[in-house]
Amino acid sequence: MAALRPIWKRLASWAGQLALVVGLVVGVSAYQTRHHLGREPAPDFSLRDLAGNSRSLSQHRGKKVLIHFFATWCGVCRAELPSLRGLSQNLGPNETLLAIVEDSDDVEAVRRFAREHELSYPILLGTRETLRAYRVSSFPTNYYVNGDGSIQTSTVGLSTRLGMAFRLFVTRSFHASVP
Repeated sequence: MAALRPIWKRLASWAGQLALVVGLVVGVSAYQTRHHLGREPAPDFSLRDLAGNSRSLSQHRGKKVLIHFFATWCGVCRAELPSLRGLSQNLGPNETLLAIVEDSDDVEAVRRFAREHELSYPILLGTRETLRAYRVSSFPTNYYVNGDGSIQTSTVGLSTRLGMAFRLFVTRSFHASVP
């Protein structure tokens, strides 16, 4: 019986430490996204992609959408690129990734960045209005949009492929209810 007591003490200690870490992560995330849009309709936008085509959020109605705001100069954004590449290659038919670049003044530089980093998902040229509408103040910022066009959640900072895939998984698609 005495030998079990140290094991239970260790397990209780680990559980307490885990609860502390989870609490810190949730608290920091809530603080970082405190000014973001909540569970409300996502602002629609019409932006040009790198090929010059117009793309809008409303074109993806009925699908789960990850809107990824990034900047080519952002080190954390660059560190996240392998996760985004992997996620984009494994999206289901009802899931979409739309990346919106902040520094879109030099389109050729953004095209070069996309080529150098082998980015095959849609990259849209962001505008100040779009960044303001989504209350983006730091990069990377992700919004997860339900199939009905409402915002499910948002994150700021480095996200893993698993984290993004999980958030897309819990985001709802509304195939039947979309007109």
